[in-house]
Amino acid sequence: MVTIINFGSKKTPLIASVVASCGKENRIVNWNECAVDDLKSSTKLIFSGSPTMFTKADCGPYISKFSFIKNGQIPVLAICFGHQLLGILHGATIFRGEEVRTENKIRVLKKDTLFDGLFPTCEMKEDHTEGISLPAGFIHLATSASYTNEGMRHPTLPLWGVQFHPEVSGANGEKLIGNFLR
Repeated sequence: MVTIINFGSKKTPLIASVVASCGKENRIVNWNECAVDDLKSSTKLIFSGSPTMFTKADCGPYISKFSFIKNGQIPVLAICFGHQLLGILHGATIFRGEEVRTENKIRVLKKDTLFDGLFPTCEMKEDHTEGISLPAGFIHLATSASYTNEGMRHPTLPLWGVQFHPEVSGANGEKLIGNFLR
């Protein structure tokens, strides 16, 4: 079962739709209503985006609830806000950046299964105003002209983060999510 953690994004149902189109059973769980024990039956987790901004919110409740992912026992794909949370959990700093709400060219920096079958530069939809530094030890996978850290991966655990929104990026985004699900 793929569990999609909803941090309040209106795009979360689109994540579920892409996951279903890949033939995977899934469920959406609101972040503040889930218990860690409920997530242990999940084969994979996907963290959604959010209208919440970490530069204006208390990170404490999110860190407390999701610090368990640091052990890497459940593979995680973290999108936008989720990407930022993954980074914060591993020591990244959050910053307010330029508002980007359009298609953007994402440049893949390093070969990784998450980007298999995608061109070295591919278009993905952006919808954010915050970004994160690359956490120490993480592998920098993708960048753009707008934000340096568009994609990252933990070096030894199945933890990936992308700043862009694959769920609304057409065939490129569907390919990326499908890669994660394989």
